[in-house]
Amino acid sequence: MRIRTPYLFLALAGLCWTAGQAVLPDMAMETAERYDLVAADRGAQAWAAALLILAGWFLVLGALAVSRAVAARRRSRGARLLTVGTGMLALGGIWLAAGRGAFNILFLRATDPGVPRDAGIAMLDAAGGVEFAPLLLTLPALLLAPVVLTVGLRRAGLGSWLPLVLWVTGIGTFLASEFTVKAGEVAGIGLAAVALALIGRATSLEADEEQRTSVVPAAVDGERETLGVEQRLGDLR
Repeated sequence: MRIRTPYLFLALAGLCWTAGQAVLPDMAMETAERYDLVAADRGAQAWAAALLILAGWFLVLGALAVSRAVAARRRSRGARLLTVGTGMLALGGIWLAAGRGAFNILFLRATDPGVPRDAGIAMLDAAGGVEFAPLLLTLPALLLAPVVLTVGLRRAGLGSWLPLVLWVTGIGTFLASEFTVKAGEVAGIGLAAVALALIGRATSLEADEEQRTSVVPAAVDGERETLGVEQRLGDLR
C-alpha cells in the first residue's frame, strides 16, 4: 500500500457513510411507519444500503492501511493503543457493512411489491433476535476505535485532540437525532467523517516521517562509505 492510503481510505469511508445517511429515506420510530417511508422510495433505500456497505469496506481497508503505516512504532509510546485501535476500526467496518447495510437491505426486501404489507411488517418486527448478538458486539468497536486511535496518536506525538472532539460531538449528535431529525443525523455523521479523515491524515504524515528518517541514515552511510573508499585510494597513491 502507498503511504497516503490511510488518509484516502478513511476519507472515502467517511464520505460514503455521510452520503448513505443523507440519501436514506426518513425513518420513523414505529416499524409500520418505517415500512411506508421505505416503500415510497425504494431507490433511495438501495443507494443508502450500497453506500453504507462501501463505507464499511473502506473502513476495513483504512484500518489495514493504518496498521501498516504505524508498524514502525511497535515499541514506541502509543504503539499498543494504535494496534488495538486499528483492530477495533476493522470491526467497526464490519458493523457498517453487515449491520447498517444489511439492515437497509432487509427493509428493501420486506417492501418488495410482491410481499404483502402485513407480512413485510411482521418479518421486520421479528428480525434482530439473539442470534445477531455477535454482530452487535462490533458496534462498540466502531464507536470507540477513533477515540483509542486519537489517544494513541497523541501519545506518539502525532496529530491533535481535534479528531476526538469531532468524533464524540458527531456521534452524540447522530444518536440524539436518530429517527427524528434528518439534518441532525447527517450533520453528526459528517463530523464523524471529518474525524476519520484527520486520523488518516495524521497516520499518513507519520508514515512520511518514518520514510524520511529511514532514507537519511542510508544516505549518510553511503557518503561515509564513499569517503572511506576515496581515503583508501589516496593512501595507495
